[in-house]
Amino acid sequence: MDVNSLLPLSALGIYFHAIYVSLTFGLPVAIGVMLWLWGRTGVIEYFRAARLMTMVLAVNFALGAITGTLVEFGLVQVWPGVNLAIATFAFAPLALELIAFANEIAFLILFIVTLGKVRPAISIVILAVYAAFAYFSGLLITAVNSWLQAPWGTGPLAQALYPFMPEYGPLATDVPKLVALKVAALSMGQPISILVQQPGLAERVGVVLYDPLVAASSPYAIVSIFHNILAGILVGLAIATAGWTYRYYKTGDPKYLKIIKPLVVTIAVLFVIQAPIVAHFMGVTVVQYNPTKFALMEGAKETYHNSLIALIAYGDPSKPIVGFDQFYAKCEELGGTTLGDVAAKLGLSEYLMLLGPVDVSNIAGVKLRDLCMADLQKAESLMSKIHYTYYVKVFSAIVGGLAVATLFFYFVKAPALTPLAMKVASLLGDERRRLFILALLVLIGTVVPAVLGWYVREVGRKPWTVYGLLYPEELATPVPYATSLEFLAFAYAVILSVNILGLYAMYIVATRGFKFLELLKRGVGVS
Repeated sequence: MDVNSLLPLSALGIYFHAIYVSLTFGLPVAIGVMLWLWGRTGVIEYFRAARLMTMVLAVNFALGAITGTLVEFGLVQVWPGVNLAIATFAFAPLALELIAFANEIAFLILFIVTLGKVRPAISIVILAVYAAFAYFSGLLITAVNSWLQAPWGTGPLAQALYPFMPEYGPLATDVPKLVALKVAALSMGQPISILVQQPGLAERVGVVLYDPLVAASSPYAIVSIFHNILAGILVGLAIATAGWTYRYYKTGDPKYLKIIKPLVVTIAVLFVIQAPIVAHFMGVTVVQYNPTKFALMEGAKETYHNSLIALIAYGDPSKPIVGFDQFYAKCEELGGTTLGDVAAKLGLSEYLMLLGPVDVSNIAGVKLRDLCMADLQKAESLMSKIHYTYYVKVFSAIVGGLAVATLFFYFVKAPALTPLAMKVASLLGDERRRLFILALLVLIGTVVPAVLGWYVREVGRKPWTVYGLLYPEELATPVPYATSLEFLAFAYAVILSVNILGLYAMYIVATRGFKFLELLKRGVGVS
């Protein structure tokens, strides 16, 4: 079975879903700013802008729910081995996420039906509660994904298999049971999903995880939460800003400048928080908990010195950038230890009996050193992709930051900086054209780093799905039809058609919102 054909399919669904998540995060901020200005000034354009973006948000939320369902369906159908994680580390966060999602629905509906009928301050409070549940949902999903990046609660388990790995927090798991699952999957040559589908297996194995919320307490998760949610807000705000500048570009109506200016100021403030502060801590966390990913990002086949990168990554310009040569040397430290030695040391025979029983004699002589070396070679094969993708991401973020700064000082007067911004902007043509181009650069400078950053985050931890512990092939479905051409064609067709039509629907609402409302009323028979 070739899981390589399933990974792009999953990635496509996740990336489309991320568009709606970003708007879910960013539009409430944009709407809230407009409502605050409307309540403060009474200018009707602010309310109209808030109302239009609310209509887009409503359609976007529906599309997010639809695509989220497709993603979750694919998760349990195409990657059924993740049920092991869902039943343990991800259980509590995902259960709480369902509660958060239900409250999102309730407060979004309440906000929509009361908008314009209650005072702006009350609308802002309702919107804030909705947004809080949306961000809480994002927090929980990010915590689960972060556990895949840094399996917090497994202590020295990954380090025992790969000596260059760090320890992942306190040991909150029954190690022999987890290792028994891993060894059983290796010996059977079949995915873990074959094991976990056995009737009564959970009762036989018993408790594996002692702290159901350990995934959310990870330092990696905490930094990732701030980084991912801020990135989503910035992307959503950038899309909204680009939309309003496009209207100004097409019409030249100065009323749109009133809407664009506060959105630009909001983006600038959040960009300053995200790019130099939160993104830096995200990078430091990757250095600490994903050593192979950091080496891939920096193209470090061999250990080398770079004072600037070392200062940013380690806080010490004299430290070397650790390369794969040192990782290979760590693998050699495993010596002749075999899987059979590990099984005997941990007393796995009792647990392996619960799983089958499972005969591990065919792999008992496999050396941990050989497994370690082989996995490093798989990871190193991705170096060019990860290295260049990472630096394109960095360059795009710099372009976005410069565009944000130019727009900010274009609208907000500051000695020396405003004349400079005006001079730079003047190179792009007349005011309508220059504002639109700068807004597009802001959009590129937020979307591209977000897309490429997620690529580096996900692909950079390969060959593992759970960093250092579980492979994709151990979690994929054993059903051959899942990798057949007809299934893949059908799945791609469904994902593409749903999302293309959905994005077109949002475009219609954004450009002809009131016409959309008329059609909607006719459809439900409302006069």
